[in-house]
Order: sequence, then structure tokens, then C-alpha cells
Amino acid sequence: MTQAEYHSYRFDSKSEPSDEQLGQLMENAAEKVRESNRESNKQFFAELRRASEEAKKRGTTHTDML
Repeated sequence: MTQAEYHSYRFDSKSEPSDEQLGQLMENAAEKVRESNRESNKQFFAELRRASEEAKKRGTTHTDML
């Protein structure tokens, strides 16, 4: 399936995708999910580091938070 075919494909009730088309659609969707997860992880750990550094500057320890 070419990129043009991929971007123009639409599911409808009159026809079903071929196995090749469905596989390509699923692989593209999975790649988007993996990319999104990588970005989310980067943001999460950046925020965790920021919060940790902020807590260190305040002199807050883990037991202080309990």
C-alpha cells in the first residue's frame, strides 16, 4: 500500500480492506502509538526530574512528604 493509498483509504460498509491493506493500516497505527508513548515518557520523566530538583532545593525529603 503506497502512502497515497494509505492516506486516502476510508473504511466503509460496502468494502473491506485486503489483508495487506489492513496490515499496513494496523502497522501505521501501532507506530503512531509507539511514537506517542515515547513522547509521553520523555515528558513524564522530564517533569519527574524537574519536581525532584525542586524538592531538593526546598530541602524536602521523602519522609517529609509522608
